[in-house]
Amino acid sequence: MNGKNIGCGLLFLLPHISMAYTACTSTVTRELEACAKSNFEESDSHLNSQYRIILAGLVGGDRDVLVKAQREWISYKEAVCQGAYESTYPGEEAGIDKLTCLDEVTRARRRELEHFNSGIGGDEFLHAINIVAKYYEHGNRDSFISRLVNEFSGDSDALWRTYVNDNCAFAASRIHEKKDECVARQEFYRYAE
Repeated sequence: MNGKNIGCGLLFLLPHISMAYTACTSTVTRELEACAKSNFEESDSHLNSQYRIILAGLVGGDRDVLVKAQREWISYKEAVCQGAYESTYPGEEAGIDKLTCLDEVTRARRRELEHFNSGIGGDEFLHAINIVAKYYEHGNRDSFISRLVNEFSGDSDALWRTYVNDNCAFAASRIHEKKDECVARQEFYRYAE
């Protein structure tokens, strides 16, 4: 195999390789904020790359649903992370909290898009809910999924609900995922304020 083929193979795999994040360990607020901003910008770049890859392979209805879900996700992300900022403002760490939120929510969305494109991430969720079900639901995974779906059903955050509903419509079409499993996954990985 020549170097050109190896390079092309690595380029194809690049979006799927786990990203390295900088551990923000400074004790200086400005440095922590700069580090958090750098992490978010890297996550956002990887998310946009993954989004473009999926979008390029879609036509018609699936494309429209993904674009709509992505816009709804952006609205949700901005609102929830502004809430993280406001919960600590006027404290010096408010900016760090917002950037950390943006990074975490963006990484979760990137994993979701990877799941749609390649199946990466689905096993992680199933393994996690099997463990939770084993210890808290007498081994009944469906019971735990139902709890997560019920949590979603009672949620009053319209931005979250709209995003999840459209995202799960895309999941049903793209990877034939059952709505309850998709909703449960969204709730399981939701950013905790």
